[in-house]
Amino acid sequence: MDKSSALEYINQMFPNEASLSGVEPLMQKIQNEIRTVDAGILAAVRQQSNSGTKAKEDLAAATRAVEELMYKIREIKTKAVQSETMVQEICRDIKKLDFAKKHITTTITALHRLTMLVSAVEQLQVMASKRQYKEAAAQLEVSNISLQFFLL
Repeated sequence: MDKSSALEYINQMFPNEASLSGVEPLMQKIQNEIRTVDAGILAAVRQQSNSGTKAKEDLAAATRAVEELMYKIREIKTKAVQSETMVQEICRDIKKLDFAKKHITTTITALHRLTMLVSAVEQLQVMASKRQYKEAAAQLEVSNISLQFFLL
C-alpha cells in the first residue's frame, strides 16, 4: 500500500479516540498473522531445500539408470555381432553340406546308370552268345541310351 491508502485504512479502523482501545487486540491479531506467515515461509523454504536435495538424488539415480542402460545396450550389440558371426558360419557349413549332398546325389545317379549299363552289356553278351540278334538289337538301343549319359 502507499501512504495515503494506509492512512485511510487506519482512519477507517479507528475513526475516533474511543475506538483506539481496540488497537491492542488488533496488534495481537496482526502479530499472530505475521507468525503464521513466517511459519509458512519457513516451511516453504525447508520444502524447497528438501526438493533440491531430492532433485539431485533423482538426477543421480537417472544418470545411473542411463549408464546401466548404455552398458546393457553395448552387451546386446556384442551378443548380436557374435550371433551374426555364428549364423554366417552355420550358413557357410550348410552350403558346404548342400554341395556335398548334390555331389553325392550325382554320384549315386551315375553309379545307378553305370550299373544299368553294365547289366545291359552283360545281357548283350548273353544274347550274342545265344545268337538272339533281334532281342540284342533292342538291348543295344537301351545300352546306347545309357551310354549317352557318360559321354556328355
